[in-house]
Amino acid sequence: MKKQVLKALQLDENHERECKLAQGGLPESIWETYSAFANTEGGSILLGIKEHRDSFTIQGLSEKQIIKYQKNFWSVLNDRNKISRNILLNHHVKVVEYDGKKLLEIQIPAADRHDKPVYVGTDPMKGTYRRDYEGDFLCTEASVRAMFADQRDKSIDSEVLEDMELDALNMETVKGYRVLFEQLHEGHPWNKLMKDEFLIKLKAAAKNKKGEVSPTVAGILMFGDADRITDVFPDYFLDYREECDEKGVRWLYRTHSNEGDWSGNLFDFFYKVTTRIDDDVAVPFVNRREGIRVDRVEVHDALNEAVANALVHSNYYGRRGIVILKHGKEITISNPGTIRITKEEFYAGGNSDPRNPNLLKMFGFVNVGERAGSGVDKIMTAWEEQHWEKPEYDISLRTERVTLKLQVGQIVYIPGAADLRKDMVNESMYEYDVKDLTDKELIIMDYIKAHTEISMGKATDICGYKTKSATRKIIGKLLDKGYIKKVGSGPKTRYRL
Repeated sequence: MKKQVLKALQLDENHERECKLAQGGLPESIWETYSAFANTEGGSILLGIKEHRDSFTIQGLSEKQIIKYQKNFWSVLNDRNKISRNILLNHHVKVVEYDGKKLLEIQIPAADRHDKPVYVGTDPMKGTYRRDYEGDFLCTEASVRAMFADQRDKSIDSEVLEDMELDALNMETVKGYRVLFEQLHEGHPWNKLMKDEFLIKLKAAAKNKKGEVSPTVAGILMFGDADRITDVFPDYFLDYREECDEKGVRWLYRTHSNEGDWSGNLFDFFYKVTTRIDDDVAVPFVNRREGIRVDRVEVHDALNEAVANALVHSNYYGRRGIVILKHGKEITISNPGTIRITKEEFYAGGNSDPRNPNLLKMFGFVNVGERAGSGVDKIMTAWEEQHWEKPEYDISLRTERVTLKLQVGQIVYIPGAADLRKDMVNESMYEYDVKDLTDKELIIMDYIKAHTEISMGKATDICGYKTKSATRKIIGKLLDKGYIKKVGSGPKTRYRL
């Protein structure tokens, strides 16, 4: 019955809706729902119907009730002392019929970010609601402040930090960025500019009110030292962790912005993290027609874009910072700040509204995250091509965070590539006979050759196994053949050529 009713009302089962009997007048909760729908993804309120888990109870409304409810609804909606903003037009409120009974449908679109927050009463901190699968909920003050901040056309990352001088920037990071920029843009006129001029062109710096050059918010985030960044954003924190299941071992590797032995800025963090993540994606022995080794494929670019998305979209006033966690084959990327477009637009790609557009441009100049913020389709396509588990996005409005979960493994398909053992023109570059090794053995040997050594856990990971038992057999055969040797003992055991 429920499906039939929804179909008749031209609503699909996933459509956000709220059903209310409304027999005694407009329910007070209707305004909380109005605020929640407007501040989230939009939805429909149906009056005269009660929704159960698997069915509806349709009471219907009389003509007198409909006229009265419409009049009262518009009266309250246009009263600025009761509702902050009316985002509806006449066609959003209409009478619909089902089985001879009349219902009142109120369609509420998602408000533009310039119109948020939409709130009940005169105090946005006490009357702003959002909606999730549990229903309408009151937003935190931090969430409301974030909505007000997102109203602005001028981005926060373009603001000039009037009281800061350029010595707040880490010049080693700036130098590294310029080297990469010049490599990628040979002959670019910016390559001839002095440091200050280059930073101004990059939107990393600007003239302050005194006519002196100061960093912008984008500049301090991209190139600053962590202690200076936290002067602007007290909750700023970047954290990358590799966890394991071994008892007594909290993590295999960790780096974060407060370590003090590196800058702690976005640019350096990006390359520290993506270098390690790239290494975790195993590429089999392959070569193109010319016999050239393939080390990077679309998945690597998609991973880099996922990290760039988090950095570009973050609300740096938000709590808990950016956390990237690797546990086995799973990589989780979480950042503060919700998306500024609808979920439909988010998943479709091609439509981006980055919170920090100047950061986006800076990364784009060095070929990082050129579509950051709208590259979800790129990530999905890359994973689908490898037949890996579909990436999962959790966009939590209650915690004001976006979390992406990625399952990674061995690359199984590379367009235009062939198995090296079948197509290699020069096997003499290896100290071992590739014909004597299985696919899994070759993957392990290749990794050791590139990284000097391998652990049992890493071997299990790149071979695509869930447990270490199968890996131990492969390692054992390589040891028996004399191709590798064991170094160390216990959790520190490693295998080398």
